Amino acid sequence: VILMDIMMPFMDGWDTIEEIIKKGLEKNVIISIITAKGIPDQDKIKKLNPYIFDYITKPIDIKKFVCNVKEMCIC
Repeated sequence: VILMDIMMPFMDGWDTIEEIIKKGLEKNVIISIITAKGIPDQDKIKKLNPYIFDYITKPIDIKKFVCNVKEMCIC
């Protein structure tokens, strides 16, 4: 599970996810975006859709997040 913040210095989370994909490191990985930005960038979500499991806004509901990851891992 990768918890990716979108707002980071130097390289934002979107660019980091693209680098993970470019290097082939996304296999068997769940990428969840955790951010303070309430509204996602729909173009970026659409572009990276198959690789992003969840878009979570802060503050995070830990119990819900853990349930979502467990459900995804069972598949």
